[in-house]
Amino acid sequence: MPEDDDVNSSPSPVNQQILDAVTSSTGFVFGPNAGNGSAANAGTAIAYQKVAQAAALAVQDATDYQRNVLSISTAAQGKALAMMLTEKTINPYAEILLLAMIASIGAAVTAGTVHTVAAEVAKDFPTSPALGKSPGE
Repeated sequence: MPEDDDVNSSPSPVNQQILDAVTSSTGFVFGPNAGNGSAANAGTAIAYQKVAQAAALAVQDATDYQRNVLSISTAAQGKALAMMLTEKTINPYAEILLLAMIASIGAAVTAGTVHTVAAEVAKDFPTSPALGKSPGE
């Protein structure tokens, strides 16, 4: 029996190397203050990850929306121009052409707004101080 063992203390059921590995990985993920009860917890990190993922999905959806509207708008613009040239008249095709162009602009504005809002939501989401941010940063 080694000299430094205390006969009055119960042995740890977990290997010290495993405890060190868990402590090191926790410190790596949550920062250096993770082990001292400074509000660093997995729930906060997971919540932040979910908010970031939701923001990314919103941006992807807005980009898809813009792409789809632009596809439809381009087809409508082309058809309106073709009908103007075929029938040698402007009405009602100029109105269709204009509305299709406005739809393109609206889709770009909508996508830009979604991108801005998603970035703000992700940036302003309260995170754990162990992740290097505090609410409002």
